[in-house]
Amino acid sequence: MSDSVSSTALGGVTSALPRNHSAVTVSTPLLPFCICVCILRITLDMALAGLMRRLNNNEYKNWMKAGQCLCMLQDRLLKFIVSETQKFHREMVGSVSAPARQRNNRCKCRAKWKQFQPNCPVCAEWKEIILSHHKNRDGDIHWGNCHPSLWPTHYWEVAKVYLPRGHLDKAPNECDAAAFLNLLNTCDHFKVSDISRVREMIKCRNDLMHNSAMKVSSSWLADFGHKMHEFVSEFKHIPGLAQEGQTMQEVLMSDWNVEDIGLYEVDGQYASCEIGEEVTQLAKYMGTLRFPADIVEINLIRQLLQELYLQIEEHSTLSNEDQDNFRKVKDFLAENYDLQCIFEEDIQKLEHLQKDNDKLSTQG
Repeated sequence: MSDSVSSTALGGVTSALPRNHSAVTVSTPLLPFCICVCILRITLDMALAGLMRRLNNNEYKNWMKAGQCLCMLQDRLLKFIVSETQKFHREMVGSVSAPARQRNNRCKCRAKWKQFQPNCPVCAEWKEIILSHHKNRDGDIHWGNCHPSLWPTHYWEVAKVYLPRGHLDKAPNECDAAAFLNLLNTCDHFKVSDISRVREMIKCRNDLMHNSAMKVSSSWLADFGHKMHEFVSEFKHIPGLAQEGQTMQEVLMSDWNVEDIGLYEVDGQYASCEIGEEVTQLAKYMGTLRFPADIVEINLIRQLLQELYLQIEEHSTLSNEDQDNFRKVKDFLAENYDLQCIFEEDIQKLEHLQKDNDKLSTQG
């Protein structure tokens, strides 16, 4: 769904800029500079006020804190994952036959979703060795994540077989924490003494990202913090992770007291101090965070929508539960205009895809 927004390779976090941001044109005559500045000030003010209003809800704030920690975890795991998967690929290249160590330029093998039947001996050999290292070889394997013809030469094409669905065109720095957690869980190259600590973190992430209400309780957040601590203890050998783990615990325990930054309600409308002062206070308020809160918020919502999009694309429909979740997300965005502007095209794309699939089902 990256065609809806521009993205940046910042620890897998997606940029908040609308896709057509750089393509905006202004009709002649040009708007006076002062008017452009006023429009920018008003837009920024709306975005900041919208975020602050949402953070006044403690359970939404908890959801955001957990999301912040998952972004921090992904960022710290990235170099380790890249290094280890490169090493893993070198070992695999050394174990296959000589012909399978080079890309077959005539290979036309294609994978789709969970299905892959190789049509050439090189891909057949690579499929076998990939399966031999897969802990879930009898379960769901998302072969459609990768381009099989690239297995002999591209380490990440091999690694993507061990990831959840939806990673076909994603580089390592475009993956979220869930991708890395699943890789640790399913690939036997990673030696983990207590795999339950990885699986508990996967469960926490799924609880967070399948939560259309976008709210979690304080008790859930406390449990999340405990499981994050256990995970960090398991992988304390990763450079910088132990220190990052302490920072994550500080994020979870921090107050995030929105009332202290000057946002208040007048006649049902949220007001604030002058934009310059508000930006200064907001920067101070968010100063302890590794990633900007607004970017984390957009990234989390985008992941929610991505899950729904993949569900429709793979199964040609949404379950009753998914349809209810989609409705809740749309209602939430409708109540928050600053976010609705960002995700308008994503929602339309989902609605059109759902309608097209419904028509095909009716015709069939």
